[in-house]
Amino acid sequence: MKAINLIIISAMLLYSCQKNISVRTRDAASVSNVSNMEATGLNVTTSPYWDSVFTRYGNGWTGGDGAYSLRLPDGRSLWLWGDSFLDTVFSDRTRPVQGFIHNQMVTTDSLGGNFTTYFGGTKAAPKAYFEASNANQYYWPTSAFVNQQQNKVYVMMVKVKPATGGFKIVGTDVATLDYPSLKIKGIKKFYVGDFIDWSSTTLNNGDGYIYLYGVESTKYNKYIHVARTGASNPFQSVEYFDSTAWTTDIAKSARVQGGVSESFSVFKSNGGYYMVSQGNLLSQDIYMWNAVSPTGPFYNKRFLYTTPELTNATWTYNATAHTELSKDGKLLIGYCMNTTATAQLYNNVDTYRPYFIEVTGWQ
Repeated sequence: MKAINLIIISAMLLYSCQKNISVRTRDAASVSNVSNMEATGLNVTTSPYWDSVFTRYGNGWTGGDGAYSLRLPDGRSLWLWGDSFLDTVFSDRTRPVQGFIHNQMVTTDSLGGNFTTYFGGTKAAPKAYFEASNANQYYWPTSAFVNQQQNKVYVMMVKVKPATGGFKIVGTDVATLDYPSLKIKGIKKFYVGDFIDWSSTTLNNGDGYIYLYGVESTKYNKYIHVARTGASNPFQSVEYFDSTAWTTDIAKSARVQGGVSESFSVFKSNGGYYMVSQGNLLSQDIYMWNAVSPTGPFYNKRFLYTTPELTNATWTYNATAHTELSKDGKLLIGYCMNTTATAQLYNNVDTYRPYFIEVTGWQ
């Protein structure tokens, strides 16, 4: 899912200063591929405001990926992060070699203020907020929802372990958090194995069900699978979509859409359904689809934006919509940026953080 070159701690400890790194600033003047598609009614611009919210210098989260957000009942936004940093950032946007953890959470208000970080351990010796029982495994939390009673938050997490060349998915677990404290009440297994990553995104459809979206990865494509569980008693029972009906047999779960990223968004607006995703195989392009229902069919695929590179070693992935933070008809979409040059994680912290765009004319 994240193909991150910093999951091996030893790689970070071997860091030494790397010179001659080409750095490109990201602003409205220098980004040449900001979409302006009046012919189709779409207009896409960068979001300097939300970019600035995640230009952090300390007092909590200072960089990471995932960047999934969920509106909590009290109006806060809950942000989930995978591999991330909790440390100091200096005025020249460099950081020391410390403060790396595999996951953490953040809450903000609707304007990105009241930035509060949730993690384990201490700031001097931080630990992941969600820790796997197996010391050789760790979690990347990637989506969440609130139950119907609004007293619990459920966090879908992909469980991984180090492997040759990066990592291997070993399953999907679910963390239950108390609301409003967000303290962890427990972690349970949802799915064992790597055939489907069931943590990709969730949708509360308002019909008594929470829809869970997973991704089946093949060599050349990624395919969506859909499950659902009760909004009142989540995970007491789970059904899987077999392309025509719902079944309790997970082996009958069917592919409903290909050509997506590992993480994406499905949401409902004004009675219609929409999906936002980057293309598969780490495409820089962000697309949008309409849908007939939470299970599709997905249609009217349209191009929104090509994500720019910040340096000659960066790449982008896992674009998601932040509907609860969208205002005035502008759909806020964020995407993750990462770098293949380990040194850049430290001498240019803006190579590992989310960036944002706003889309009008999308409905």
